[in-house]
Amino acid sequence: MKIFAISFFDRLDDFTCKSLLSQVSNTKRERLLRFYNWEDLQRGLLGDLLIRKALIEKINLNNNEIYFSVNEYGKPYCSFLDDFHFNVSHSGSWVVCAVDSNPIGIDVEKISQIDLDISKNYFSKKEHEGLLRSNNPIEYFFTLWSLKESYIKFIGKGLSHPLDSFSMVFSNNSKINIEVDSRILENTYFKQYNVDKGYKMAVCSSHQDLPEQPVIYSINDLTDFFILK
Repeated sequence: MKIFAISFFDRLDDFTCKSLLSQVSNTKRERLLRFYNWEDLQRGLLGDLLIRKALIEKINLNNNEIYFSVNEYGKPYCSFLDDFHFNVSHSGSWVVCAVDSNPIGIDVEKISQIDLDISKNYFSKKEHEGLLRSNNPIEYFFTLWSLKESYIKFIGKGLSHPLDSFSMVFSNNSKINIEVDSRILENTYFKQYNVDKGYKMAVCSSHQDLPEQPVIYSINDLTDFFILK
């Protein structure tokens, strides 16, 4: 498994943006150009490029040979490569991507002020009660949210799988488990990462071999790889 992350704080200049947009599919490019906010365009663009870079490095594929399919729940996958699974997430100025030979889920969330009452709609009763007891409920909310989202994305069913149908359980030895109908699920592993002080990031996998840290790329890394090489 490999985990990649990239951040941006400024708008790409026109030349760089157009050059990088030329590296994605026509369908993806048209979809990105419909975004009203440049931040949304850049998040979507960088996520696509992270996957492409990982694919090219894995099987020495030409970029124009890469295409993505979508499952019935809207999760993209590589139909031409059975042992390559990926997942992308973005929030605020961060875009993250996880790739593995097995299904994988990743989520990053920017911590922000919210109405904690919404946890009643998305969290289990046990999680909501834990939130109310927390010394830092806002941070705890996004810890739970990122973990739960990573699991939803891991199983590939999107929000058709209710977030309140399972609970995140934190054991005394720092292990993170998932509980469904009072039963701890086996072969489901989680790891949290600190990519930025104001963010929560989590990965869910079917095995324990999770990287200690993500590989951090810069915009220059992507332009060098796709445009200048």
